[in-house]
Amino acid sequence: MVALSTTEAEYMAVTEAVKEAIWMRGLVAELGYVQKKVIVFCDNQSAIHLAKHQVFHERSKHIDVRMHFVRDIVSSGEVEIQKISTDHNPADVLTKSVPSNKLCHCMELVQVMEKAKH
Repeated sequence: MVALSTTEAEYMAVTEAVKEAIWMRGLVAELGYVQKKVIVFCDNQSAIHLAKHQVFHERSKHIDVRMHFVRDIVSSGEVEIQKISTDHNPADVLTKSVPSNKLCHCMELVQVMEKAKH
């Protein structure tokens, strides 16, 4: 799909993440671990606002209606979307060029590398 704005691209990514979260929640429930809700992190405040609030906005009217199912899931309480700062977002290492110190920090966040001793 082609996004016409950063907000739309992030909203599309949140929608995909929510779909995966619902699937994984079902999987772990079959394994005997029932979760009340799943938290999905997003680093775009506009996409979070769009997912949480069912308001019409002139700038978001072009977003495909299929993407808006995430609003129903969020309002039902199955999934909660929370803001994550760029400083603590391990996904940055997969989506952008990062300096070596950020790379090390991201590797620590996903527990691939132990914290460096100073």
